[in-house]
Amino acid sequence: MFIVFALAFQAAQRPGQMPALPLTQLDDRVLAGDLDNRAFTLTFAQPVPVRDLLLLLVRGTTLSIIPDPAITGAFIGELKNVTVRQSLGLILRPLGLDYALDGSVVRVFRRQPQTRMFDLNYIATERVGASAVGGDGGPRTSASVTSSTKSDVFEDLAKGVRGLLTEHATFNVDRKAGLLQVTDFPERLERVSLYLDAVQDRVQRQVQIDARVIEVEPTDAKAPGVDWTTVARKMNGAATADVPVATRPTMNGLRVTDVAKLLAALGEQGAVTMVANPRLLTLNNEPGIVRTETISFTVTPQISGDSVLTLSLTPILTSPVVIESDMLARIADGETLVLSGFTRDREIKERKAVGISGGWFGRGTVVTHKRVELVILLTAKVIAGVAAQ
Repeated sequence: MFIVFALAFQAAQRPGQMPALPLTQLDDRVLAGDLDNRAFTLTFAQPVPVRDLLLLLVRGTTLSIIPDPAITGAFIGELKNVTVRQSLGLILRPLGLDYALDGSVVRVFRRQPQTRMFDLNYIATERVGASAVGGDGGPRTSASVTSSTKSDVFEDLAKGVRGLLTEHATFNVDRKAGLLQVTDFPERLERVSLYLDAVQDRVQRQVQIDARVIEVEPTDAKAPGVDWTTVARKMNGAATADVPVATRPTMNGLRVTDVAKLLAALGEQGAVTMVANPRLLTLNNEPGIVRTETISFTVTPQISGDSVLTLSLTPILTSPVVIESDMLARIADGETLVLSGFTRDREIKERKAVGISGGWFGRGTVVTHKRVELVILLTAKVIAGVAAQ
């Protein structure tokens, strides 16, 4: 892009004769060079009016400078090896001033707030997930755990934005329209933009959780439940003696990558029955709930930038007696978390032939009890919002 200037020269000429008007072409890159490529050093031991200093900055350049008539103030200090652009930034900002380049003209003016609209692509609802693990008036221990998850993205955003603005700024969150309106200086608006981008990156991370609730009925009727020492040996491919002591009693919180291999190891100990197999889709830090006839649980995932998930879990076994647990666990993307230790007696009623007094035979109801263990398998897969690793 070129700018054409007509330069008139005064000289002796005959009446009625127009002077020659030479054409000079200036490239925009030359103007940019005057802003950025000319370094200088200035020292002011005594206050110098800002208007005078601005004129001094562009002396010897192709730039013109026009300060707002209302500009006042003075500058004292030393500028070492700085360009015109750097000097303008250092001098004007503390005085509440700013500048704009219009061709070769630098206009200096008082900084004014700007208004910008930001999209907030979130659902305008408040979600609350709560679970309580502890006494209900029955004969239980005094230990208890209560957890609650409250999610109101708009309220949280308002708090975060407020901390980024100047004291005279204004902003408004329109939940229904999904808009944030902010009025402040440009650099503050840029901070808000970066903050909202970071929030969106985290809030919109999504995870798919495949939940399997299985029931294992040991072949050995006298077994208290699943022998997790043997399961660990099968999964690790190691001898029983090589399995760490800490993994032997109950493998509550075991992490596996091969679910089929785990089910095969459980099948060697007894009958494996699938009770429920729901699939959950939930966002970062949003609770999901699964309920069956015998067990229910809530799960809230926190998804980190490296696709590691922290799961807050509250499983509750409701029949025949209440068994509760509350825990936190970390798993990698694609891993399966195994929750166990939920044993119960299953009552089975069957009509069978039975002996009756006097030598008579008839049919009656025979009640038997079998020991079974419920196992929860949670396979988590990050499906959105995190860069591929």
